[in-house]
Amino acid sequence: MSLNFMKLIFKIESYLVRAEKALVVSFIFLMIAFSFLQLVLRLVFHSGIVWLDPALRHMVLWTGLTGAVLASRYAGHFALDALVKFLPERFHRPLAVFTDIFTIAVAGALFRAAWKFIRDEFASGSVAFYIGNLGIKGGWAGMILPAVFLLIAFHTAINIFRTAAAQRNSDS
Repeated sequence: MSLNFMKLIFKIESYLVRAEKALVVSFIFLMIAFSFLQLVLRLVFHSGIVWLDPALRHMVLWTGLTGAVLASRYAGHFALDALVKFLPERFHRPLAVFTDIFTIAVAGALFRAAWKFIRDEFASGSVAFYIGNLGIKGGWAGMILPAVFLLIAFHTAINIFRTAAAQRNSDS
């Protein structure tokens, strides 16, 4: 691939990573604020917001899965440290590439399964939770699943080229 194309892909990925980090920070902030609000409402006013607990559960899921995407960007998703320590250094790079290709294949299979799941959720018309009279469809609440596996595959594929580019730069 051309150097300019790879630079463009790396730049797009850096914007994507910034957005993912902002999303995680925003979710954590909102979860803390909403949990505190729910706590105050329960302790002081002996009431609460009915939809807030299921919404918080979904936010925890979204935050954790977005964190998994970020871990894949920094190649911290799968670690074979124990195996790598016993192998000669010449096997480290091929093992890393194999792990990345395996990760992409698994993420692709999980993306396909998650996409079918979301399609079925929309078809069934299930509701994840209600905010007043507004029902949040189960498909929208679970949309993070296919997105996460797609992003994990994307970041992992980019990591293969990033490592190759870094190795090429160190060799010259």
